[in-house]
This record gives sequence, C-alpha cells and structure tokens, in this order.
Amino acid sequence: MKKRHFLAILGATALLTACSSQTSTTQSTTSDSKTTWQVIQEKGELTVATPMTYQPTSYYNDKKELVGYEVDLMKEIAQRLKVKVKFVETGFDQAFSAVDSGRVDVSLNNLDITPDRLEKYNISEAYKYSVSGMIVRADDSSSISAKDLSDWKGKKAAGAAGTNFMKIAKKQGAELVTYDNVAGDVYLNDVANGRTDFIPNDYISQKLFVEAMKKENPDLNVKVSDVLYNPSQQGIVMSNKDDTLVDEIDRVLHDMKADGSLKKLAEQYYGEDVSKPYESDQEIPTIDISDVDSAE
Repeated sequence: MKKRHFLAILGATALLTACSSQTSTTQSTTSDSKTTWQVIQEKGELTVATPMTYQPTSYYNDKKELVGYEVDLMKEIAQRLKVKVKFVETGFDQAFSAVDSGRVDVSLNNLDITPDRLEKYNISEAYKYSVSGMIVRADDSSSISAKDLSDWKGKKAAGAAGTNFMKIAKKQGAELVTYDNVAGDVYLNDVANGRTDFIPNDYISQKLFVEAMKKENPDLNVKVSDVLYNPSQQGIVMSNKDDTLVDEIDRVLHDMKADGSLKKLAEQYYGEDVSKPYESDQEIPTIDISDVDSAE
C-alpha cells in the first residue's frame, strides 16, 4: 500500500542558478544533504507524538509511568535502532501537523492507514489491525442498534475532530460533538448522562476501556455495542521527505513480527493478538468516507 514519493530535480533551473552566481552552485545546507534517518542518528533521538490519554495505547499507569501498546512499541523500535525515544503529548488534531512542522519525527494515535494519508505521508506497515465499534448507553436509551448504521442520523456522536470515526458519523447524519485531548472517562460520562448518544471508535480498545471503567463504577450507564463496521489497520506516520526512516522502522516491525515480540506486546495490552488482521464471524459493513472532507 505504501506509496513512495520522489523529488524531481530541474536541470534547467540548476543551470540558470549556476550562471547567475558561481557560489550558489555549492550553496547547500548540511541538513539538506542528509537523509531523515541520518539526522535522527546524529541527534541520537527519535521524537514521537502520542496522546498520553488513550488506553490501552498511550496512558499513565498507577505509578505515573507512560505506558501502552504504542508507547512500548516505540520504545522497542528505538532500542533496536540504537537511539533514545522522546514522547511529546499530542492530541489527534495535531497528530499530522506535528509531523508537517518537524516538531516530531513520527506520530502514533491509533492512526488508520488510508489512501489519502498515503498520498501525503510515509506510513509504516501495520502494527495493529482492528475494526470500528461504538459505546452506547447500557439502558439502550441511545437507541442505536442497526447493523448498517442507518439509525445514526440525528444522534450525538462524541469524538476528536477529524478522526475517521467522526467522518463516518458525519456521513451517517449524526450530530458531531468534538473534544480536545481529554481523558476517556469524560467521553463515557457524557454518554452516560445523555450529553452525547454514542462514541464511535476502535472496538477492541473500547472493550478494554469500558471493562476497566466499570470495575471502578459498576453502575456507569455505558456498554460496548455489538455493531461492527469498517475494518482497519494502523501504522506509524512520518514525513515523506525520503524513505530512509520508514525503511528502518519497517525493518524493525518485520523483525518484531517474525520473533513474536509484537504479538507478545499486543497480548499484554489487548488480551489478544492485534498484530494480525481482525477476524469475525459476522459480515462487517464498510462506510465509504472518501467524499467526507472534514468531521468538524
């Protein structure tokens, strides 16, 4: 799926520049002559954008340690690449702009691999496979149960602006209620008290999070619906300036899949192997959102 991007060198322009100024023919910054991977090697650090508020991918545990499937994945990748890793708290709305600006080297936030994103970025091979789902009220007052998502119209969907989940909600006629990079319990409480009707998001992650929250508050009026849609796969997003970094990361991911360490990490945080394509006995519909420009 990966689409490589190459910069074209205009010979005529280079010749014109050489004629106008002899010194300009050799004018080139050191950073321009180095690849993305060479720059990271020299600074000895891989900078990673992560939400830090989303279980089980990126969150603080009881010991105030940043952990999660994506966090531990990047720690392992950095270790195998022999560089340090630095995490930068970044909400979904900044996940791509942080890469664009050079604030971070890579971005992870359960980001789906999609054709439009592959046009703009280099994205690693999938480190996680999943399917979309939703959290609704446990007393069924959300009144959302159609397998084809036909009953989303007019319902209040909660999520971060710009996500594919919210684009699906927009496509299905839901009213969008967007949040900044807030903790998951804010979402759950708003569904429970009726401020919103449902949370479209990653099904596997939602199951684990709701289970954990209901252990703390058994009376919390939420549950994970059994309605599934839009199978997905997630990758690590980075600049497409050149392919050196994505090649290095893909090499490590391939090794982690081969030696079983990625599966072990997946089972640690999800209780199942999400490093392979999601399997289901039921037919899972796919909502086309290629014509949805924004979910804001």
